[in-house]
Amino acid sequence: MRIVKPDWLHHDADKKKLTAIFSVDFHPDGRRLATAGMDNKIRLWSTRAISGESTDEPRLVSTLTAHSGAVMCVRFSHGSGRYMASGADDMVVLIWEKDSEVATGNLTGNPAGGPGPTETWRPLRRLTGHESDVCDLAWSPDNRFLATCGLDNAIFIWDGRTFERIKKLTDHTQFVKGLTFDPAGRYLASQSDDKTLRIWRTSDWALHKTIGKPFEDNIFSTYFRRPSWAPDGECIATANAANGKAPVAAVVRRDSWEADLSFVGHRGAIEAVRFNPRVFAAPGSQQGGDEEQKEQDNTSGVVTVCAAGGQDRGVSVWLTSQAMPIAAATNLFGGNLMDLAWHTVEPSDSSQDDGAVVALLAACSYDGTVAVLEFTQAELGRPIALDDQEKMLEKYGFGGARRRRKRARVDGADGDDGDGDDDDDDGGGGASGRPKPLAESVEQLRLEQQGVALAK
Repeated sequence: MRIVKPDWLHHDADKKKLTAIFSVDFHPDGRRLATAGMDNKIRLWSTRAISGESTDEPRLVSTLTAHSGAVMCVRFSHGSGRYMASGADDMVVLIWEKDSEVATGNLTGNPAGGPGPTETWRPLRRLTGHESDVCDLAWSPDNRFLATCGLDNAIFIWDGRTFERIKKLTDHTQFVKGLTFDPAGRYLASQSDDKTLRIWRTSDWALHKTIGKPFEDNIFSTYFRRPSWAPDGECIATANAANGKAPVAAVVRRDSWEADLSFVGHRGAIEAVRFNPRVFAAPGSQQGGDEEQKEQDNTSGVVTVCAAGGQDRGVSVWLTSQAMPIAAATNLFGGNLMDLAWHTVEPSDSSQDDGAVVALLAACSYDGTVAVLEFTQAELGRPIALDDQEKMLEKYGFGGARRRRKRARVDGADGDDGDGDDDDDDGGGGASGRPKPLAESVEQLRLEQQGVALAK
């Protein structure tokens, strides 16, 4: 494991004062890392500059300034990463889209004296309805839904194509601070200060299960409670759980919804956990051989990888097949850890280099800094093929190839996906389903809202 912590990667550099970074996320192509901070800004950074692979391209490639409050969460959509969603304490969720035709604009800019921006991301939609800070958000695996939650105790479900509101979930009795979707697409999980993890069915958005046991003894207060669903669908890692008086990240098994496993060892409350979105062939597992052996190896000897971090200012990384962490970085920050994000590096088919980097883990802190941890094939193994990973989800109802086509339709082109049905994902967005552009002035927004009210 190699740790990179650039001193230039921070927020509010123009004021010579670091401010908290509440959220991080990698673009699916791995070229950009987004950070969201207390300075009301989202910044996009070059991952090649972070790793030291390139000294030519700008380190900071864009700064987004449309929020009027601290930005608490940022997440790219899956697949092509066409959209980026952000939520803030201005009670607004913004949907951003990269403008490939504009080189610069008043929504972007580097700190004084730095190079000009190389990308422009414009706010496409402004989603309102939350009555307090928006703490977390999550895209469904096929991008069909966007879920947001906040300090109004509510969860909002939005259409991932038209961005119209579908449902408001209000069963939580205290602040809702974390969300994660089931990779098979059947459930959404939410964590709240009411000391519960709730499981919601995506078919009708009814409450499926309420889990309280791992959190009942919890005496810790945290900014967030960010859970994460394993990429094989088997379990959910949860934040801010407790085993007696010891802070842990409890792992809740699917279907039984029992927490029979925990990540133990942190000395402070867990703020966030995050599974790597890929399943790995365990380090040292047999690869190659005849076709029958390859097929067997594709379904055995695999592991999922999860990171956890929180108020002890460190990060631990776990393989779900082992009782101890494979890596731990203590005292990584001067403040509490706030969020985690993974990017998987696809190795070449012929690569047998155990030293090849296969995953990057980004962590951000209240102290205003970001660290990126690099993991090699010797430490994590090799990511298995996506087709094999999706086969593991079929027992939970995952649609496989049809699901991929639908994700491509929602996240990319508007054409027919070729499966002969309508998919019910037009969502009222017009002939193409593309969302309307964001109003460019308060007056335009008022007129649009009046038009909607008259239409009703």
